[in-house]
Amino acid sequence: MQEWIVPCNPKYYNVKGAFEKMKNLDWKQSNKNIHKDDIVYIYVGKPVQAIVYKCKVNKVNLSNIEIDDSEFVIDGTNYETYKRHMELEIIKIYDKNVLSIEKMKEKNVKGSIQCPRKVKPELSDYIRTLEN
Repeated sequence: MQEWIVPCNPKYYNVKGAFEKMKNLDWKQSNKNIHKDDIVYIYVGKPVQAIVYKCKVNKVNLSNIEIDDSEFVIDGTNYETYKRHMELEIIKIYDKNVLSIEKMKEKNVKGSIQCPRKVKPELSDYIRTLEN
């Protein structure tokens, strides 16, 4: 099992509203190395700038969207023709101050979160301490 950070731009998608209403979502899968049962942390961009959601990957490499979340799409033009999706199941919500970008940088996360990336061991260990 791998852990990933995947970004979400709240200008394009109302992830908060989606996860308040739905337990599972189909998500753009831009990294083919994400597998079933991996953990995906959703990093919500400005103005939040924090990991807010922990999800489990239930399905990968979906060629068609199976879950209708269109009411939460603000601007989907970048994703309308995307070829691969994964199904995520929410398993935890974090306060935005717990895993802020500043806290992540303290745990060896470099740069801005603009594409999927593996979680570094220092951040993974920190998250585990939060959950115990």
